[in-house]
Amino acid sequence: MTNYLIRRAFQMVLVVIFATIAIYLMLNAVPGGPLSGLNLAADAKSRLSPQEIARIEATLGLNKPMYLAYLTWLFGEDWLDEVGDVVGNPDAKNNLFITGTWRDYQSPTCQAASGTNAGADPAKRVPCREGVLRWDWGESWALARGQTVTSIIGSRLTNTLILMTTVTVVSLVIAIPIGIISAVRQYSVLDYVATTFSFFGIAMPVFWFGLLVIILFGLQFQRWGLPYFPTGDVFTQRVLPGSIQDVLNIKPYTLADRAIHLVLPVMVLTLLYLAGWSRYMRSSMLEVLRQDYVRTARSKGLRERAVIMRHAFRNALIPIITIVVFQIPGIFGGAIITETIFNYPGMGRLYIDALGRDDWPIVMALLFITAILVVVATLIGDILYTIVDPRIRFG
Repeated sequence: MTNYLIRRAFQMVLVVIFATIAIYLMLNAVPGGPLSGLNLAADAKSRLSPQEIARIEATLGLNKPMYLAYLTWLFGEDWLDEVGDVVGNPDAKNNLFITGTWRDYQSPTCQAASGTNAGADPAKRVPCREGVLRWDWGESWALARGQTVTSIIGSRLTNTLILMTTVTVVSLVIAIPIGIISAVRQYSVLDYVATTFSFFGIAMPVFWFGLLVIILFGLQFQRWGLPYFPTGDVFTQRVLPGSIQDVLNIKPYTLADRAIHLVLPVMVLTLLYLAGWSRYMRSSMLEVLRQDYVRTARSKGLRERAVIMRHAFRNALIPIITIVVFQIPGIFGGAIITETIFNYPGMGRLYIDALGRDDWPIVMALLFITAILVVVATLIGDILYTIVDPRIRFG
């Protein structure tokens, strides 16, 4: 297992490096340059001048050659200065791609601050970007100009983790028992009901079902005089008469208030995950129940519950693990469509807003973190295989 983990760690590093190259090149190779979209949707007052765009390009390192800009984005500007002291300043004699000093390719703020963060007190750190490997994503271009990407992601991450973790737990708690019962009682009334429900959930478009839920529980309930649910946001700023918060006497900005706001988006997303995961569990369980060792366990006189839970259930979990572990990036990334429909300030909504405003630092940060979580989820899935099925060993 140790050798396997070492090999996988090396492979994960390579995958993440290639992912960073693809992310950086694709988002910086847009026609007209990555800053070309800043003025497209801007009005006359907020439109940037060519001088301001040139200043932003210099600050973000976009005036560098592509390979050097990528290395700066990955390792940081102060890294350029330190490497320059080791290998010397590039010039035409060395047959390098660029000429001049390494300092010439740092941002103006970094140049003015002597271009190094090494050993500096945290309260006196100079404005040199430290690169994404040190969790410095730079600043937002458009959504929250002047704020760091790290602070923007941090303000949204809690909301998404609460939403997606709730959805994942609820879906698993319901989907696994439904799948097991449907497999054990194949072609029963319960199996047909579960199959019909699953087909409905799989075929239902999320954006359409989300709008139906908003119309029913938010608008129609209000017209019918029933306690209606909030249709967006995370907390209630003012409790309206007749709302569910008013009926239950829930105060704004409390834990109960947040839970009420989660009801509708959790309902929509749970239907989506529940439908698919229950079908996977049913199919996997049916395959395992036909195996010889299950029939042998029954022939030994074991109770049916022991046969199902002790012998069949663990092996049937393997396909479910493969699916569920890839929900880990989803827990971070959020549900883009659902968060947009319910105006839920999470990571999915942030990603859509950043794409719409050409805020590439935020987009690249989200894509990079998602790439890391995907390779980590793959490793976690492989390890869980050995836990649920002792026959699997990694040599």
